[in-house]
Amino acid sequence: MRVGIVGLPNAGKSSLFNLLTDAAARVDSYPFTTIDRNVGVVTVPDARLEEIGRLLAPEKTTPAHVDFVDIAGLVKGASKGEGLGNRFLGHVREADLILHLVRDFTSPDAAHVFDTVDPQRDAEVVEQELAIADIETVERRLEHLRKEPKSAEREHLLPALEKLAAVLSRGFVLPELHADERAALAPLHLFVTKPLLYAINCSDSTPADPGRYPRLVEHGAVLISCALEQAAQDFPQDEKVELRESLQLHPHGPAALVEQGFAMLDLIRFYTVKGTESRAWAAPRGTTALGAAAMIHSDLAEGFIKAEVVTFADLAQAGGYHTARDTGRVKVEGKNYVVQDGDVLLIRFRN
Repeated sequence: MRVGIVGLPNAGKSSLFNLLTDAAARVDSYPFTTIDRNVGVVTVPDARLEEIGRLLAPEKTTPAHVDFVDIAGLVKGASKGEGLGNRFLGHVREADLILHLVRDFTSPDAAHVFDTVDPQRDAEVVEQELAIADIETVERRLEHLRKEPKSAEREHLLPALEKLAAVLSRGFVLPELHADERAALAPLHLFVTKPLLYAINCSDSTPADPGRYPRLVEHGAVLISCALEQAAQDFPQDEKVELRESLQLHPHGPAALVEQGFAMLDLIRFYTVKGTESRAWAAPRGTTALGAAAMIHSDLAEGFIKAEVVTFADLAQAGGYHTARDTGRVKVEGKNYVVQDGDVLLIRFRN
């Protein structure tokens, strides 16, 4: 999973990026500190993997991960070349999910680009720039597509683009699309077709007031405070939770963004236990055993024979893989088996 972080300058994007990834991206109190993209990897907390490690005692456990991409802040006019963020929008186009960080704090050390704090206005400014960038992509593709001969691709892509052209001029809104139309649009990597997760960067001293931005809350915004998280980094977990809740913030802090991202993308986690490593993998719901094998290594998919599958619950109840197999909890499945969240797989394949 790749997540692209967008927002106005001085919203706290690089601070959030550092909290999530420990990448130490540069953070200053003026706009456009990030003049190149930052890319960091975040491992996903996983109690099931910890238990698998305890049961099987491998030399190594490897959790699933999320890639975060942080670009320069977007400003009004970014789609026309204003500021620096427009240079790097292409990196966000490659993301699976957009994380839109919106500012809801005041600070004498970090000036707001509009001088006032208004989360809903700020969100609309950024989304307007994303919509304009999408319109340009849609209109260019429409211009060429209308001159092309009829084809299966054109049959679905043309009406999808025309629907988008009609609504994007009015705002960052995705029209109702058929499954075939969505599939036809996928290669264009339009911002409006990606899941959008709001994070509100709140004060570290004044309780948040979600009533000030109802539209963002209705869309599942996660309330956090980068300043609070930085100050409390060395605190015990229970104290962090207490501090967050005292300010009306999400009790899980920035980790909630990873959790919600998984849910929005409808991802599952499966596990492999081959050799000295136990590993978690993130996959789209509906992934087959063959698809899972291809994620692990192309050789496994090419030589696929079967998958030995045990649920995490059965493995934990048995207390080990061999006991689970001996008691009939391990099932043999073919390449079309749909992997379930929590499945533990052992792929058998020909070299």
